[in-house]
Amino acid sequence: MIRLAKLSMMIIGMLLNSSFVQAGEFKPLPGQTAVRVCADAYNLPYSNDKFEGFDNKIAAIIADELGIPVEYYWFPQRIGFARNTIKKTDPETGQYLCDVAMSIPAERGIYSPTKPYFSSIETMVYRTGEGYELNEISDIAKISKEGKKLKIGLFDRAIATEKLLADGLSDQIEYYQMMAGDAKVIPGRLVEEELASGRIDVAFAWGPIAGYFANKSSVAMKVVPLNELGEDFVFSFGLGVRHQDEEWRDLLNKVLEKRKDDIQAVLADYHFPSLANVKPSIKNKKQVYNIVDGKVDDKTYVGWRVFNTTCFVCHGQDATGDIAPNLVERVADMSEFKFRKQLLKRYFAKVNLDDPNRRMEFLSQLGEAQAAKFKMPTWSDDPYIRSHISELYAYLKARADGALGEGKPERLE
Repeated sequence: MIRLAKLSMMIIGMLLNSSFVQAGEFKPLPGQTAVRVCADAYNLPYSNDKFEGFDNKIAAIIADELGIPVEYYWFPQRIGFARNTIKKTDPETGQYLCDVAMSIPAERGIYSPTKPYFSSIETMVYRTGEGYELNEISDIAKISKEGKKLKIGLFDRAIATEKLLADGLSDQIEYYQMMAGDAKVIPGRLVEEELASGRIDVAFAWGPIAGYFANKSSVAMKVVPLNELGEDFVFSFGLGVRHQDEEWRDLLNKVLEKRKDDIQAVLADYHFPSLANVKPSIKNKKQVYNIVDGKVDDKTYVGWRVFNTTCFVCHGQDATGDIAPNLVERVADMSEFKFRKQLLKRYFAKVNLDDPNRRMEFLSQLGEAQAAKFKMPTWSDDPYIRSHISELYAYLKARADGALGEGKPERLE
């Protein structure tokens, strides 16, 4: 299942409609002799071992710019892909098996990503010329009420599932396994085989997959991007490298920027669905605290109590600052996520100051300049603080927003 494939200079040139690889303004990293790609040999429209995928062609563009060939290490792109490719070393040479993965989510996780080179959204695909038209998910239910029950095909955990069930279409859904046991069986089968053959009437599939297989089918189909889902369901993808390979990532970003027109021309040939008119996402602001007539909810009250048994020693009785910063000002534009991250961050104190009485006694013996040198305690190890971060944030945010004044608050009934 796994094998290494090398593209010669000639093959890369053919992919780029030129005879030879011509080095661009960027040079490979020291010791780099090839663009070593981790990829799936059976994963169209992304890649295959016949080099027919758009990622194959984009890898060739990168190699063309650097003036070196492409090498592939093939492995099924599913659970364990990174562990068995970009993060795995050859026991004989000690080298990593490959150095860059294609079409990786453009956010830091297993990989350190480049800037994205494409974005897409889920789609709805159906055969045309059968007497009905689908423009939104809800149209399926309308057609069903008119007497034509359309058979729906989708993968487990598809984004459209919740809406389809809410529309009362559960008995019309056929669920498919996204990752079949055979790595050669690809998600595109939902459009290429099931929809084309008539076994299903509507397929829900990821944009690049739907656009590619619908366009190459001999059966007329329409691909409807589910832009009704909103901006939160538009996902972007880039190249992924190991976290330590920052210089390689930066070089790839430069190549992607320089050759962006060539890359977009490649993607255009694969019929990505349009992202025009994607609905803006509605952000429901989370209610951090509840204050009525100056009285606070239990959460905010507990936050006040936590603050005044621990944090007040350095940050002042009402969080307005003392030998430590004014938290009313600090928390004003800080999200709860950032607050939590900052609070649990490991600090290093020169003495054990976690106990408030010991800290108060110790700090009282120091001048202000000396006290300011002592850092915040390691709250990540304190179960009392750790379990009440949301409550602490609620109190401080209420103070920062001006919704709560100084002193002990009164609790709501």
